[in-house]
Amino acid sequence: MVRGSLMHAARLGAGTAAVIAVLGLSGCAFNPLSTFTTPTIDQIEYETVTPTVSDDALVTPGTLTVALDTSDAPQAMQGTDGELTGYAVDAARALASRMGLKVAFVDASSAGSALGDKKADIFIGEINSTDGDVSSLGTCLYDAASVFGRTSDGGSLNVSTDTLNTSTLGVQMSSASQEALAKQSITANQKTYPNINECFEALESGEVDYVICDSTAGGYLARLMSEISYVGALEAPSTLGVAGLSSNDELCRAVSDALDGITVDGTLEAVHSVWYGTMPYDLTTKTVSGADVQPTDTGSSESASSDSSSDGASSEDKSSSQEGTITDDDINKLNS
Repeated sequence: MVRGSLMHAARLGAGTAAVIAVLGLSGCAFNPLSTFTTPTIDQIEYETVTPTVSDDALVTPGTLTVALDTSDAPQAMQGTDGELTGYAVDAARALASRMGLKVAFVDASSAGSALGDKKADIFIGEINSTDGDVSSLGTCLYDAASVFGRTSDGGSLNVSTDTLNTSTLGVQMSSASQEALAKQSITANQKTYPNINECFEALESGEVDYVICDSTAGGYLARLMSEISYVGALEAPSTLGVAGLSSNDELCRAVSDALDGITVDGTLEAVHSVWYGTMPYDLTTKTVSGADVQPTDTGSSESASSDSSSDGASSEDKSSSQEGTITDDDINKLNS
């Protein structure tokens, strides 16, 4: 069951302003008066946001409890101060703020386990068809095997599959990105590295011409490198979604409306730019020329394009592949 519609009319300027308010205290909005100077304390107006859902529909009254995979960097990870941080974390804060609620987090590997046991109100992550009595309330992130390249001015690059076939490509060992290249019949010279961090170091030094990796991991790292940018997707993107229990109709409706709201006003896209830089929010808007990016008929769990060893891998197997490619050093750089 799918609720809500994904709207792409978001504008980054409006969203950036919204993010400043969202990532502060949930339940109140900061509205400075129209002035070119910093307002005094007396001039600041705090608008109380009425909760859009009753306490009876929540695990904890007044709080939106969000389950997510805390090992899924850079969507969720521990910051240098021990606090949970990442794109999915900030997206959850935005949802809670829009709903007039506080926010709390719990670790979970799937929607069914967290929501079925009533450990959380919603789940943000990969929504599988086997998650039981779970409703998908909308999409909050796209991910796909993608190409990243280097330019002297950090500008946009136009690359085709023919270009890639005559280039040297950096990829993580035994990754889904290698499978994506094979599906596109790209037989270019590949240099493999233990993790994506080293792939990007090779790209930055000129050892390889392009890096092929998950867009989220690549976008996160590319933010730290002024001359490296997103080129395009090599396949139809998979999605991270927001899910709730189908039986909790009141909460599902409120979350769906809030998700639509932060998408339309640009908040979600602004949060996306914080974590993934200039990489497009909707990956279908920029793909590699010549690549077959038509969606397949497989389920979300099968089409997800993480650099993991296999679709049937356990959560422990997955955490040792794609999630491990973002190191603590990179997190420290971003948060410094």
